[in-house]
Amino acid sequence: MSQLITQRLSDAVTLHTFTDPRFKTIKVSVNMFLPLERSTAARYAILPGLVGQVTREYPDYTSFNSRLAQLYGASLASRVQKIGAFQCLTLSAEGISSRYALDGEDMFAQLTDLLFSVLFHPLKDQEGLFPRDNFLQKQRQLLEQIDAEFNDKIQYTHRRSEELLFQGRNAGLSSSGSREDVEALDREEVTAAWEEMLSNARFEIYALGDCAPDGEMFRDRFASVGKPIVTAPLAFEKPSEIRRVVEEQPLSQSKLSMAYRADYAQEEKILFWLAAAVLGGVPSSKLFQNVREKMSLCYYCSAGLHQNSRALYIESGVETHNLERAEEAIADQLRALQRGQLTEDELLSAKLALRNSLQGVGDSLYQVEAWGLGQQFSGSPLSPQQAAQQLMTYTAEQVVEAAGRFYPASVFTLKGGELHG
Repeated sequence: MSQLITQRLSDAVTLHTFTDPRFKTIKVSVNMFLPLERSTAARYAILPGLVGQVTREYPDYTSFNSRLAQLYGASLASRVQKIGAFQCLTLSAEGISSRYALDGEDMFAQLTDLLFSVLFHPLKDQEGLFPRDNFLQKQRQLLEQIDAEFNDKIQYTHRRSEELLFQGRNAGLSSSGSREDVEALDREEVTAAWEEMLSNARFEIYALGDCAPDGEMFRDRFASVGKPIVTAPLAFEKPSEIRRVVEEQPLSQSKLSMAYRADYAQEEKILFWLAAAVLGGVPSSKLFQNVREKMSLCYYCSAGLHQNSRALYIESGVETHNLERAEEAIADQLRALQRGQLTEDELLSAKLALRNSLQGVGDSLYQVEAWGLGQQFSGSPLSPQQAAQQLMTYTAEQVVEAAGRFYPASVFTLKGGELHG
């Protein structure tokens, strides 16, 4: 499998390349990291979608989409996500490899030119602001996205659980900002935010697939942007109490999210990933086999480790009358693991499942980039192969000891009430 190669272009800009002729496509992504803060979250969140569909050279959707069609149906996408306590804004272009262009065009150069046009020459009106119609459309879409999150009760429960776990801290904020902050946006502050972002973000660029990027080209284009922000995982804080919130809505199925803080050093993150999998991350896990299958207390019950937040979330869908029993049963399974109740078969099943997912990282350009971004916060980043090798060395005793460093911190319950209508 090809390797992800990292090249530092400046203190604020890094280029990651993954060259693999197995792919028929190429992808270029620019990821911009900024500290997640309440005062800026909404106005940064609207930016990728706002600039990502028109440019000064292609000033309307028709001309922009016509250019994408000329590039053999290329696509340009935007995304906003939270990683640890950072907001990550992404703009990416994807298209076919030059090998498949009918007239031998340099598809990588043309895709990057379009992406550079989006980044460095966004469309503005005579007042020097983002056009009103485009702004209003993206503001509406961002509000609709926030509303959609509320309607997806699994996603909504996780967000509320995250807010409760990191109460009063920026790590608990939404990457999209609050609905009130999005509604209050105006074109002047959003236009200014774009220039702020170019000056203050840390840039992580990915050039992936059947291509051989020229690092100097990227160095020249990004020479005057960015700020050397230090990205690091959230520091561990041992909970002093278990925070609880119960929210009631007219639902047929209740949701339960139990959150834990995890105390580990960066070099132990694969071990804790394995511990979370043994507990509830794979079909052979304790939560799936016992709480869901044997006890039939949950429709689903899984554990997921957010490595860069040092947080474990155990989330489940439960009949309302089973909420207390389910919560106690879930806590019992973690206590059992902490007492050493872990067989070699359980451990091996979890290891093989995780190793299989690691071996598949190189089969998808999206996964290659996602893995690289996840490693961004590590002082000693691992390749998927290195992570797989490390994973297979851990013993049951090490996993049990790691499980003892999950500390209960909060419980959010979305309780189903009476249905009407």
